[in-house]
Amino acid sequence: MKGMAATYEGPRAGRVDFRGRARALARATRKFGALGSSGDSVEARPWAVRVKPDSDKELLEELRKALTWMKALEGGQVDRTPKQASIAGSDIKEPRRIPRKRHGSATLRRRAVAVLALSLLIAVSAGWVLFQKGAVQKNPFDTSRPRWKDESATHFTFAAAGDFGGPGNNDSLGLVGRARTAGMSFFLALGDLGYTTSASGWCTQMKRLVPEIVIIAGDDGSNADGNMSQYVASCPYPLSSPMVAGKGTPGYGYEYYFDYPREKPLARFILLSAGLSGVDYNYSRKSPHTEWVEDKVASARDAGIPWVIAGVHKECITVGNDGHCPMGQDLFDELVEAHVDLILVGHDHVYERSKQLRVSSSCESVNSTNQFEPSCVAASGTQGVYAKGEGTIVVVQGVGGRSFDNVAIDGSNQAMGYFDAVMGANANTQGRLSGFGSVFYEVTADSIGAKTDFCPPDSTGTDGRCTSNPGAVFADQFAISTGTGLEPMSDTRASGILPDAPPASSASSFPQDPNQNGLDQPGIPLSRDEEPPLRVWTAR
Repeated sequence: MKGMAATYEGPRAGRVDFRGRARALARATRKFGALGSSGDSVEARPWAVRVKPDSDKELLEELRKALTWMKALEGGQVDRTPKQASIAGSDIKEPRRIPRKRHGSATLRRRAVAVLALSLLIAVSAGWVLFQKGAVQKNPFDTSRPRWKDESATHFTFAAAGDFGGPGNNDSLGLVGRARTAGMSFFLALGDLGYTTSASGWCTQMKRLVPEIVIIAGDDGSNADGNMSQYVASCPYPLSSPMVAGKGTPGYGYEYYFDYPREKPLARFILLSAGLSGVDYNYSRKSPHTEWVEDKVASARDAGIPWVIAGVHKECITVGNDGHCPMGQDLFDELVEAHVDLILVGHDHVYERSKQLRVSSSCESVNSTNQFEPSCVAASGTQGVYAKGEGTIVVVQGVGGRSFDNVAIDGSNQAMGYFDAVMGANANTQGRLSGFGSVFYEVTADSIGAKTDFCPPDSTGTDGRCTSNPGAVFADQFAISTGTGLEPMSDTRASGILPDAPPASSASSFPQDPNQNGLDQPGIPLSRDEEPPLRVWTAR
């Protein structure tokens, strides 16, 4: 056994000889296994094994070396094995594992909700830009975009004008296109619809822009340039509200009424053919036609309809060129006595807004003597504000594109005392450019607001927009309200109204020289790109 002993020379630098150590371990194991064989002297003793001195030291030395090599072998294997866990009693620590990011179902749901919310926000923003009240489309003649209406269960809008140009008249098409852009619910055409034999051509062009064209007869029924029955056939009644014909009349286009909107109406419109040479209706006092008008006004009040609006082609008071009360004095007095809120007329190719008029014991007839009677004025609207129920306001709006008439605002016409704002070919009460256009109305249960939309002649571009400086064009606005007061809203925009523009008032506060008014006036030097905010009046 002595010859089989191996000599331990200490640890070697460099690579560990695992193979040699394994052989030494095997030899030691064989020696240990031979312990206690018949060839060895072993002395038995309870709980002990005694080895003879000549073999004890040698065997223990071999065993010690084997254990040392086993530890060295185990140490080398541990060094090659990645540390997956901390070893007890050592300072070796397990490497920190970076957790993987997992997209759980909750995270995916949150992302889906966020994407949906963003999509809805973009859609709503786009709709607000395109269809928000007051938003301006770039091209009023562009009919490819959806037709939208500025109306709801609590309000609606409409535009009105009379005395249009014929087919192809860019000024007439422009004003209807701008009404479409503004979202008017319908367009009320107050007679003299085109001065043309081509009624179908006129209606086709107008309805392409605003399909809801509502018409009333002017001189179209009698002159050589047109026939009212052709206009009725080409521009049929377009609204869902029922149309009710006057007694003994064809109804639509001649004498009729409708309530708007159909459900819970806010206004009754009564359209009449008075003073026309081609339509001979008798509107004298106590006549069937006049009594029909009186009855329809009263039934609207009984039904709780807040507003009554009358539409007639010919006027009764004016400072234009068309004489004294071609509508008929009896009909006009009946409308004022019945407290009709608005009378919308054309015929004179001018714009005029009256004071609030009333019939009383001191004023039995308005303008019957062709003289101004102050007692016939219920309230002046120099600030553009009227109280509902105090009287009737007349709006002459015959500037639909045909031509302009002159006006007398210098005091030579006594009827000027009845008006707050006037615009004609030669002069106006603001010293700005005169323009063709319509009046935009907004109707709620508590108020009627109105503003003009005028553009100088030949200033409508090929896309329908007015190319003139809006601040240089005549502009008027007013409101009738049931409230105790009115205050302006500053967040609505439209062309043609200056934020600090003086209110339209009587001519006494403005230059009277015709050369300093109307089309000869150079206008207010504002930037063409500047669009001042519109003051819209609302009830407090």
